[in-house]
Amino acid sequence: MPLEDDTRLRQRTRTAARVIDGRAVVIIIDQQELHTLNPTGTFLWEQTEQPRRVAELVDALTKKFDVSTDVARRDVLAFAETLLDLGALTVEEQE
Repeated sequence: MPLEDDTRLRQRTRTAARVIDGRAVVIIIDQQELHTLNPTGTFLWEQTEQPRRVAELVDALTKKFDVSTDVARRDVLAFAETLLDLGALTVEEQE
C-alpha cells in the first residue's frame, strides 16, 4: 500500500521503547527483535505515539531539523516503510 500525505501512522501496541542517549531502542515484542533508531528516527518514533498523518510528520521534521520538504518526505517515507515492514508501526484507519 503506497503511503499518502493523509495516511495516519502510529506505534503498534505490541512494541516497547525507551530513549537512551538520544536514540530510541524499540522492541518489537511479537518478533522478539530490538532496533536502535538514529536521532531522526527517534524523533519520528516519538511523534507517532499518537496517530499522525504523513504530512504532519514531514512538517514536524522540516521544523525540527531545518531540512527541505523533499528531504523530510523522503526520510519520513523511508522510516515509515521500514517500521511498517518490521511491525513497529501500523496504519490507523480513517474515522
